[in-house]
Amino acid sequence: MSAINEMLHSSPRLTKTTNDGPLSKSRLRRTSIFFIVLGLIGLTPTLLNLSSVLQAAGLGLVFPGAGFLSVGGWAILLMPLTYALYMLSLFVWFGTGAIIAPVIVWAGSAIWAGSMLSGSSDANWAPALYITLALVVFRETRKITKGRKQLADNFKRQAERKKYLPQTLTEIKARASDEPTPGTRELTEEQLANLRYSFDRALQPIGQYQGFNKIDQFQTASLRYQFNGLGYCLSTMQCHYTPNFHGYLNDAQQTLIAQVLERQIWGYWPLENMWGNFNFNFNPAVKDNIMLTGFYCLQIGLYMSNTGDRRYTEPGSLTFKYSKNREYKHSIHTLIQSIVDNQREQAFCLYPCEPNWVYTPCNFMAMKALAVYDRLFGTTHFNDIYDQFVNKLDTEFTQLDGSVMALRSNLTGFAIPFPFADEGRSFFFNPINHDRALEAWAFAREEMTYTENGKLKIRLPEKGIDMGNYTKSQAANIQNVMAAAREFGDDELADVALEMLDAEFRKETSDGSIEYKCSNSNNANIARARILRRNDWRNAITQGPSETTLKGPILTDVSYPEVLVAKAYSHTSNDLDLVLYPGNGAGEHPLTVERLKPNTPYTFSVNGTEKNIQACDSGKITESIQLDGRTAVTVTPQV
Repeated sequence: MSAINEMLHSSPRLTKTTNDGPLSKSRLRRTSIFFIVLGLIGLTPTLLNLSSVLQAAGLGLVFPGAGFLSVGGWAILLMPLTYALYMLSLFVWFGTGAIIAPVIVWAGSAIWAGSMLSGSSDANWAPALYITLALVVFRETRKITKGRKQLADNFKRQAERKKYLPQTLTEIKARASDEPTPGTRELTEEQLANLRYSFDRALQPIGQYQGFNKIDQFQTASLRYQFNGLGYCLSTMQCHYTPNFHGYLNDAQQTLIAQVLERQIWGYWPLENMWGNFNFNFNPAVKDNIMLTGFYCLQIGLYMSNTGDRRYTEPGSLTFKYSKNREYKHSIHTLIQSIVDNQREQAFCLYPCEPNWVYTPCNFMAMKALAVYDRLFGTTHFNDIYDQFVNKLDTEFTQLDGSVMALRSNLTGFAIPFPFADEGRSFFFNPINHDRALEAWAFAREEMTYTENGKLKIRLPEKGIDMGNYTKSQAANIQNVMAAAREFGDDELADVALEMLDAEFRKETSDGSIEYKCSNSNNANIARARILRRNDWRNAITQGPSETTLKGPILTDVSYPEVLVAKAYSHTSNDLDLVLYPGNGAGEHPLTVERLKPNTPYTFSVNGTEKNIQACDSGKITESIQLDGRTAVTVTPQV
C-alpha cells in the first residue's frame, strides 16, 4: 500500500488546480485578445457614427450575423440563420480541419450585411447595437458558468478519486491473472471464427471494400482506421499465437498496408492541408496528419516486428499515389521521421491530426510506433521525446480529475468535448507507461462496475456512439471495457463484458465467420479483445515475439479458409508446433513449411502419428494432412 500511496502523491495528476496548462492558457489569452480587438474594431463605426454600411459590417464582426440586425426589416431573420450556419461551420472545421469555413461565414455575413445598405441613406436599426452587446454578454456569461461548473465537477471527482484510488489499485493488482507463458496457448474455434471476420475483409484485392463502412474519409469512420484496426487485430494474433505462421496471415497484413496508399484512402489530406493550413503540399507525411502516420506506422511496425520482414524499409516501398504524375515516395524510415520532426517543432509536443486539432489518442499511437521502431532499428526516438511528451500530456491535456482530454485546439487553446473514456485510455497507454495506464484503469474499474445480487455488472454511460459508423450504440464502450480488462488481467470483468456483447448485440455466424451488429472497426476490435490476455498489447509493442520464433521454421502455403491456424510456434528455433482446424469441413489439405535446415531429416507428427521427412535444398517441405477437428502437427529435427 505504501508504494501505491507514494505513486499517488508524487503524481502530477490529481494534484492539479486547473484544467489548462501554461501553454494552453497562453493560447486562450491570445484568442481572447484577438476577439476583444475584433469586437472593438467592429464597434468603432457605430461609436464614431460612421456610415451605415460600416456600422452594419462592424456589428457583423462583433457577433456572427449581427450585421443583419443593423439592416433591420426582413434581414433580421438572416441573423439566427447565419449563427446556425456559423455553428455548422465550426463542426466542419472540427471534422475536416477547414478553418476557412467559420472565417468565410463570419466575415462573409458581415460584408453581406454592409452591402445591403450600400447606396442607401437609411439609418441603422437603432436596437441593433444593444441586442448585439446582449448576445455577447449572454455568450460569455454562459461560457464562464459552464467553465465554473465543469471545474467544480472536476474538483469533486478529484477528491473522490484520491480517496478510492489506493485501495482500488491494490485490488486490481491482487485480482490480475498471470501473463501467459509464450508458446503455451492456442486459439479456440470460436476465437478463430471471430478472427475470420478480419481475414475475410483483409484478404480482398486492393481497392475492394466489401464489408467495410464507407461513410467519409475525414473522421473516425474513415477506411484508413478500419485497415489499421484489422491490422492490429491480426498482428496481435500473430505475435502471441501464431508468430511462425506467415502465409495468408502475412498476405492479409501486407494488403491492409497497401490499401492505405491508395488515393481514395489518403486523398483527404490535400484538401485538409489546403483549407486548414493554407499549404499546397499534398505529401501526407510532412506537416500534421498524425492521424495517418501515427496509426499507420504502428501497424507497419507490428507487422515487421512479428515477421522479420523488412520490405518497408526500402525507399519508395510506401508510395502514396495521387495521380499518374504525382506520387510521394516513403518508407517506414521517412514516415517515422515525420513524426519525430513534428514532435520537435510543435509547442505542445503532441501535434495535430486535422490542421489545428490535437487528438491525444492519435499521439499515443505515434509514441507506440516510435517504441516499436526503436526496438527494431536501435534508435532512441521514444526515449528522446518521452519526458517532454508526458510533461505536456500532464500539464496541457490532463484534467484535474486525472482524466485525459481527447482534443485541444492548437490554435486557440480550447479543449473540445470528445469521447476518450478512461478504460480506452488505459488500454491505449499501457505500452507507453504501465503505472499511468493502471491509474486510468482504476478510475474505469471503480466507476463503471458494481455488484448486484452477487454478480459483477458494468455501468455504461447514458449515451453511447459507435465511432465506426456514427450510430447510437454501446458496443464500443463494452468492447473497450473487455479489451482493457483482458490487458490488465481482469478476466472476470472481461467475461462479463463478452456476455453483454453476446446478449445485447446480434451475433451472426455466416460461412464460419462471427460478426456483431456494429461497425467494421468495432468488429475488428472485438475480435482482438477476445484473444487478448494480460499485457498482450503492451508486450506486442515493447517486446514482440521471442527470438526463437523469428529464427525457427514457418508455416507458409496453406489455403484460406480451408485451413485455420490456431497455433504456430517455434520453441527452440529448430522445431514447429502447430494446431490447425478445418475451416470448410473435414478434408485433406497440403501445407508447406519453410526455413528448415536444408537436406536435414525431420520427424513430422500429425496427432501423434509420426513419419520421417527430409527438407529439400532450400529448407522446405510440403505435406498433405487430413484435417478433422483440432489437429496437432509438430515438425522436429531428428537427433
